[in-house]
Amino acid sequence: MIKINSLNKNKLSLIFIILFAFIITFTIIWINSTESFLGHSYRDVYLYLIDALKFSGLEIGGYDYVDYLSPLIPFLTSLLFKLGFVSETSIFITTGIFFFFAIIGIYLILKLKFNNTIAIFGTILYTSLAMNLQWAGNGTIDIPSISLAIWGLYLFILGVEKNQKFFYLAFPIAVLSFFAKYTGIFVFGLMGLYFLSKPHILNNIKKYFKNLLGGVIFGILTATPFITHFLVNDIPFGFLNQAGEVASKTSTTATSGGKLIGNDLLFYFEGLIYYISGTEYIYGIIILIFASLGLILTIYKFQDTIKNSFKKIKSINILKYQVPPKLFYLLIIISIILIAFSFLTASLFSVIYSEMILFIAMFLFSYSVSKIILKSENITDINKSSYPNLALNITMFAFFFAYIVFFSSHLTKADRYFTAMAPGFIYLVSFCINEINLKLDLKNKLNLIIPIALIIILLISAGSFLSRDKYDSIYDDERNAANWIENTSPDYKNLVIWADRGPIYTWLFEKEVFYVKDAYTVDELNDALVDANATYYIHLGGRLNLTDYVEVNKYDDTIIYKKI
Repeated sequence: MIKINSLNKNKLSLIFIILFAFIITFTIIWINSTESFLGHSYRDVYLYLIDALKFSGLEIGGYDYVDYLSPLIPFLTSLLFKLGFVSETSIFITTGIFFFFAIIGIYLILKLKFNNTIAIFGTILYTSLAMNLQWAGNGTIDIPSISLAIWGLYLFILGVEKNQKFFYLAFPIAVLSFFAKYTGIFVFGLMGLYFLSKPHILNNIKKYFKNLLGGVIFGILTATPFITHFLVNDIPFGFLNQAGEVASKTSTTATSGGKLIGNDLLFYFEGLIYYISGTEYIYGIIILIFASLGLILTIYKFQDTIKNSFKKIKSINILKYQVPPKLFYLLIIISIILIAFSFLTASLFSVIYSEMILFIAMFLFSYSVSKIILKSENITDINKSSYPNLALNITMFAFFFAYIVFFSSHLTKADRYFTAMAPGFIYLVSFCINEINLKLDLKNKLNLIIPIALIIILLISAGSFLSRDKYDSIYDDERNAANWIENTSPDYKNLVIWADRGPIYTWLFEKEVFYVKDAYTVDELNDALVDANATYYIHLGGRLNLTDYVEVNKYDDTIIYKKI
């Protein structure tokens, strides 16, 4: 009877999360489709839309560089274009669906360790993060990539723990995460870390080799259509070049005005409150206060466990050799130092080396701690120890830290990059809240009060964020300008048009609009327009005194000039 009740609770919790994910996702897509928000901050979305047009068969000159974009989202959006749904809503739906699956995936990963209450808390926290709500379903590729990474990792864990056949899904989904955005490659490192964090590594390699190889082959097959498309159409693997370029640069190579620009390594830590609750800081502060208390409990519990185990262990067996336990305690200290080193030096050399140091350190930590626990508790199965989810805990910490090291290592910072760190962050916060729960439960059974209270706070925060006005007037101004040209010059498809925000007008006209990116003086701009035989120039900003062009219409700061 108890098992049936437990099973029913799990099913009800999952059903609740699915419904919750659907409602939130539908709401976000509806808001994004009905509000004019694609203004100053969303240029990249139009590049993905242009790429989707090209995937759907429309040839657009002058924008070959969109071939350098990660291809998955433009390709999927193009499928809706081919069905006749050529609008921004198509990319909102495409990217929004991935948020739906990200929410469910987070819940399933949390359920690998936590009870229903904590798993639901963590899932609602993930969903209500201001950064997720702002960047979900809006045409950007960060959340789709991380959604696929979540599912790739989850299915890989199931392959290790439940059924090896899940490897045949895990690797293809991980490959798609990479093609959604090149930073998805970290999921392969997380898979490897989880696998190596399990005890008896050599035996596991023999046990899993066949199906791991099969999963890898399926992953290669998944990548084949994309690779074939690039090769057949002689398209450069630009997003790979971009990944390589980012990896090879360091912050210390960037200069401004001949002076070295420093790197703010703490940028993403300093923004945590904002990432959680936006400008409603009080909600973010409350979450971080409880998370900090849980973190203190976690550190105290861990050091207490290590200290007590040291008294019990005389030696540890490695490949038939008896090794002094002090070596493993030393490895723990070294691994912690290396983790800090990977972050603090991330901007001093290639981020590839920083990530290698991080993952090696995480493996050393995992290996040392598991050896100590198994020996001190005199068991061979870590799942029967007091730390049954050690591999998961370490992997999810790496999920957070690998991305924060990567994005902190370069001068270019963007709040939306926190969406990649969010799954690991959510797991760590849930872990800390769970530690508080365990402490309270030992005394007075108050284990439900804190997570439920925090869930209510999070829902209020999410509702407040979703209800804010996202309107950006430039959205309507640019469409009015495009409509005016279409109505005034029916042959606009054959005209040469220049614009300060070229990608937006290329999408609106479904033809090449030259993107004015270079800095010109007024005279230089005038001459360049004449040389290009441009009929129209769409300027954003103050009026210009062009010799050969006259202002013919204006929508706020969007001004249309026509050749005299």
